[in-house]
Amino acid sequence: MATIQPVNLFEYKWNNEPARLKDGNFEAFLDGIWKDRPKAENWYSDENDESKADEGKQRFVRFRSNELSPRNYVGVIRYENTEINLLPKIFYDKDREPTENEIKNIHLHILYWLSYNKKIQFPKSLSDLDSIEIDSFFEILILMFATYTRDAMNRVLYQNYHDINQDNQFIKGRLDVNGYIKNNITTGNWQRITCDYDTFDIDNRFNRIIKYVSKMLLAHTENDVCQKLLFEIVFLLDDVENAQMTYDDCEKVHLNPFYKELNAVLDYCKLFLSNSMVYSYKDELEVFAFLLPMEKIFEDFVVGFVEENRKDLAIQAQRQDRYLALKNDSGVFQLKPDIFIKNNESPANNLIVDTKYKILSPNTDSKIGVSQTDMYQMVSYAIRYEVNNIILLYPSSISDSQDSDNVTNAGSSLACFIVKDELSNNEKEINIKVHKFPMILDHCCNDYQNLKSKLDKNILNATNNMM
Repeated sequence: MATIQPVNLFEYKWNNEPARLKDGNFEAFLDGIWKDRPKAENWYSDENDESKADEGKQRFVRFRSNELSPRNYVGVIRYENTEINLLPKIFYDKDREPTENEIKNIHLHILYWLSYNKKIQFPKSLSDLDSIEIDSFFEILILMFATYTRDAMNRVLYQNYHDINQDNQFIKGRLDVNGYIKNNITTGNWQRITCDYDTFDIDNRFNRIIKYVSKMLLAHTENDVCQKLLFEIVFLLDDVENAQMTYDDCEKVHLNPFYKELNAVLDYCKLFLSNSMVYSYKDELEVFAFLLPMEKIFEDFVVGFVEENRKDLAIQAQRQDRYLALKNDSGVFQLKPDIFIKNNESPANNLIVDTKYKILSPNTDSKIGVSQTDMYQMVSYAIRYEVNNIILLYPSSISDSQDSDNVTNAGSSLACFIVKDELSNNEKEINIKVHKFPMILDHCCNDYQNLKSKLDKNILNATNNMM
């Protein structure tokens, strides 16, 4: 296998197209995986896709003369002997290229954000990342899946009952009278008795999913530790049928509470099957892409962190019970704020928190980079949900030069916009405060547990100050 060569690209930043991608096939390959990408509604489908009218054209990377630029997706694309890392724009430094150490730091940040995602139950403790030298985001994801799955399956191997209809020499379970008459009596095979019965074994949908995902990843990993772990998983499932599985198959699995630790394994499989595209190109090249829209990562990270760490707040995530307008007595233009915080003692002090994955430029003008469209949206939330206070959260960026060990000012407001609702009876004022969410460290931290500890402290302090 040829040595994999990395290419690092930041969201919405133009770069010279690497010579090895100029054969004219790379863009066609991206069109192919865009067309065939899985559409998983409860995971990261691109709700704001601007190219609905042209489903054939990919939305991962933009191209122009000898240049290319990622859009809003982060993750990894394997193409021939090239691994393309698509990185969050909040880490972009216009003055220099990131070092290998900084790339690993960025990948650990992405994993940290995903650890608070409620759709995918990532284990919070990732000690293996600190003991094994893996620089590729792709390989880190495989290591996480393989380590957790192997350990879980060594403790408990999932088995369940499923129905069998089979001919036997004696009655087993329940006699299938119709089947016995149709298949055996009419054909002279009186001695073969058709029966329905339940069997308890490991060849079931859940284990077929694990085996399929493990073999898929095994075909793409180059790390010895990952290969060893995946081989062990496939060996444990040797008696399980080889079958191609999909995200829809994952949705059909409902695990018994006895197997609750295997829920994380199922979630890992959902993650890979809903966002991974394994694609045979020209019947000879098999490539891999794992891509996530960064807006969704940021939104779900904020919601997950606040829900888990602010138990003192009555939080409702992504309420969907209000509409902006009515048409023929039916609601249209549904409103969905990220976080609604209810104040049981004083409804007037209810609070809405909404996330915007944009880099603010506080020194540009009096608007500090907040768009007019975002302001219109916040006013709509305030009126329909009858709240006076709204927080707009934007991500911190590497250019903020935040000190990860000094959290004194974390959560302080960048600006407060006041909107007077002169149509209301009491001319209420809507206060829209703008904050930056301190979600990154401005220096490298290759120790995952250390990174998590510092960021948890930073963000918890910020939320205490702003909410």
